[in-house]
Amino acid sequence: MKKISLTLLLGCLFFNLNAQQLSLYNSQTLYDAFENPSQKAFKADTSRKFAFNFFIPTVSVNGAFTGPAQSAFKYLAYNSVINGQGISLGYRKTNTIEAHTNTYLAMFRIFRSVTFNSEFGLAWQIRNDGNLKVSNESLAIFDNYKLFSAGQNQFNDIFNDKGYNQSYHQFSLSYREDYNRRLSLGVKLSLLSGISYNKLKVEQSNLSTNGNADRFDVDLKGNFKSSFLTNEVNEDILYPKFNDPGLAFSAGASYKFRGGWFLLGNVKDLGFIRWSKDSYDYNFDQTITIANASNGTADERLNDAIGKMINDIAEETGYTSVINGKAEILLNKNFGAYHPNLIISKNLFYPGGNIALINNYHVKNFVLTASGAYNQADYMQIGGQFMIKSPNVELFIGSDQLFKTLQAAKALRKEDPEIGKGYSGASAYLGFAVKFGPAMEHPLNANRIPGLEEKRTAGDGIFKRIFNKFRRK
Repeated sequence: MKKISLTLLLGCLFFNLNAQQLSLYNSQTLYDAFENPSQKAFKADTSRKFAFNFFIPTVSVNGAFTGPAQSAFKYLAYNSVINGQGISLGYRKTNTIEAHTNTYLAMFRIFRSVTFNSEFGLAWQIRNDGNLKVSNESLAIFDNYKLFSAGQNQFNDIFNDKGYNQSYHQFSLSYREDYNRRLSLGVKLSLLSGISYNKLKVEQSNLSTNGNADRFDVDLKGNFKSSFLTNEVNEDILYPKFNDPGLAFSAGASYKFRGGWFLLGNVKDLGFIRWSKDSYDYNFDQTITIANASNGTADERLNDAIGKMINDIAEETGYTSVINGKAEILLNKNFGAYHPNLIISKNLFYPGGNIALINNYHVKNFVLTASGAYNQADYMQIGGQFMIKSPNVELFIGSDQLFKTLQAAKALRKEDPEIGKGYSGASAYLGFAVKFGPAMEHPLNANRIPGLEEKRTAGDGIFKRIFNKFRRK
């Protein structure tokens, strides 16, 4: 089996199988209300007071591999074998690996008032974001060094990979209300607890091969940051401990125009994590020599040598990382049962972004969705979703990469990397929530009045009271 270095290829990407599910935007689900702070999860006169997922996780996973080394990646993914045959070498061509997960373990929300449609929520989620640029040569070297040459040659800067992966717990408090009949505002404040962080940047690299001596030398210079050593990974790393704390802020606003147009805007997850002094920072500048390189264990020895190089020069130090903040815009207009959404989402601090058209068709309590999205990594995603949504129950399942996910499942089942064309990808998400408690009705529509309530004025909203104070000052 051809092993491959997590340090060099994936930067020790730590998956806990962030992903944002664009098909759920403007769905008025519990998920939508926490992801987009100004969105409602309740509807007056039909919804009950409380919404909860009863600790049934809302899980979303999204991953993709794009670039010219598709065959090598598919052999690795489906057969756990690196096959470098057919990869073009010496041209410094790069591939992109993306991995994002977003799992809401708990979501609880309260419908505070029908007067302003004010809602207050608490949530606990686990997020993971990863993006890596990896060269063709970084894959091929773990198959056979003779793919580069049969004689003696030198290749410069062919392993200059870079990328990051970050996982963390996010505990959030959110609030939204209608500022007036057209404008809605919302905020989300989060306390973070880091799980893992890895960042790799290879600045210089060289490969020298000597077929006559059956050896090759790899020179690597760069930096690698990690919150843990590879031998420290265990299940305890998943538990929130707040040794690596952080904060995040999200804000959103939506506006209903005359004519039925609806505009939503978000600035999401502006935040950071302060990794403790028990984290590691590696500045490496070394040469790794692999002798007897035709031996079947050469890839394992290279993998072990890279790991040893990193561990031997580890320096314990603290540092700060930013999380994957986004800026987003959604434009919508409903046409009877057809509810389309145009979404533009752009990462603010890391590579990535999407432009998506979400096509929702409502039939009684069912929603059928077909979506198309262009990813900034230069590939198209075709997705589908099925949702059951009544005023007090919601259940959904879907994929942003429906056909690629089916291809990947078939290839994995048959262990056949030749199945499927184009880029490799997979995506899936599912969720559930229930509303319970007393019905939230306007006084004139109420079937029963439990007691007299204090009359509220238009200026009683939290956001309006804040803005009025600034005006008076």
